[in-house]
Amino acid sequence: MLLSQIIVCCIIAITSSLSMKRNILPKSFRAVKNSSDAKTLRDGVELSEGVIMPWVGFGTYRLGKDKALTPILEALSKGYRCIDTAFIYAGENTEKQVGEAIKTAIERNIIENREDIFVITKHWRKYHGYKETLDCLNLSLNRLQLDFIDLYLIHWPGPAYSTMTRRKEVMEEQGPWAYATVAEKDMVKLRSETWRAMEDALKQGKVKSIGVSNFTIRQLENLKKTAKIWPPAVNQVESHPLYPNNELREYCDKEGIVFQAYAALGGQDGTKKKWKELLNGEKLLSCAVVKEIGKDLNVSPAQVLLRYALQRNCAITPKTTSAERMQENSELFHFELSDHHMSRLNSLEVPGIAGRLCWRTDPLRMLEFE
Repeated sequence: MLLSQIIVCCIIAITSSLSMKRNILPKSFRAVKNSSDAKTLRDGVELSEGVIMPWVGFGTYRLGKDKALTPILEALSKGYRCIDTAFIYAGENTEKQVGEAIKTAIERNIIENREDIFVITKHWRKYHGYKETLDCLNLSLNRLQLDFIDLYLIHWPGPAYSTMTRRKEVMEEQGPWAYATVAEKDMVKLRSETWRAMEDALKQGKVKSIGVSNFTIRQLENLKKTAKIWPPAVNQVESHPLYPNNELREYCDKEGIVFQAYAALGGQDGTKKKWKELLNGEKLLSCAVVKEIGKDLNVSPAQVLLRYALQRNCAITPKTTSAERMQENSELFHFELSDHHMSRLNSLEVPGIAGRLCWRTDPLRMLEFE
């Protein structure tokens, strides 16, 4: 009788423990095949078994040094569950702010636990190479105060520079690689070593998925030749109606690489001169076509552009410091752009690379290298 009572008590204790564990598990992310099928901020794309990245995340580029904590917490409180950051953001300051925001959000019960959030960060170009990449990753983990990163990206396929005060006449004489810390002929091999380190980090559990950012088709094909893990989970690149990057998007779709669009609202790097060339001085958010579609659907210009990206099967990570705009940017699931709307937005495309807005100060910004 005593033994049976002990067994019953053990069963009750185990059942109670399992029930408690179930109660503290995060609400699950839901995998949907296409971004246009997403209905909430928890709907995402399955990068690998059990690893789901929300189609809509929150970006942290240019939030400012020591100013990222509050907007990240606000975004989490509004239901965003994917945070996109990078080693280099805000002078290597933003990752630390992201880590503090996650810690605070758990303490305040804004999110349930670490598994209730998807974190993207990016390796920086001065750490290209096998050992250097692992060093960069460990620095990011320490700053983020995390045991693992959900998605780790190579931020830039090109080299670091020996100085940021590059003289125009020197580059005109010696070419855009004049100040590079690695020779152009060695870049492909060096990048492959970076990827090899990321493959090992994946095997070690330090990252849950690995990908790239700003890679062209040629650079992806070069990486494919030596990669043991293929395809990269994600390629995060500039994409918006002026520069939709259609050929690259089609390639990524064929290879099984998720296409994640940054600068979906037009970005922050365009100059007045550039906007004058492209849209007679208007920015993308304020151009007539976008505003007219917004008026037609009773949504904001930002919602039009973000929905445009989703209907092209692009993941997005819009950034803002405004709580009102955060809410607005998250409300993308109650309307659709018609074929006519999509056609009008597609008509804004500028031929070639003239519509590219980002990385404007980098000598190799056009990525015309192996």
